[in-house]
Amino acid sequence: MKVWANIEIPLKTYTVHLDHDLCSYVTEMKQRIELGWKKQQGTSIPLEEGALDIYDTCYKEKLTFIVCSN
Repeated sequence: MKVWANIEIPLKTYTVHLDHDLCSYVTEMKQRIELGWKKQQGTSIPLEEGALDIYDTCYKEKLTFIVCSN
């Protein structure tokens, strides 16, 4: 399973979109990138555990962890 991790430093959030292929937010971000928008802090991560590891290692003390409800 792939997840999309969206890191929003100004909002102090780290949002994981578990339903990578069906999430409307991820679909919109992919379309913007294809149109030439600069990719910001979103990235595709192979496993949910990988997203959690990155959060624990880099952002745990700085950002709020959120799981997308889509």
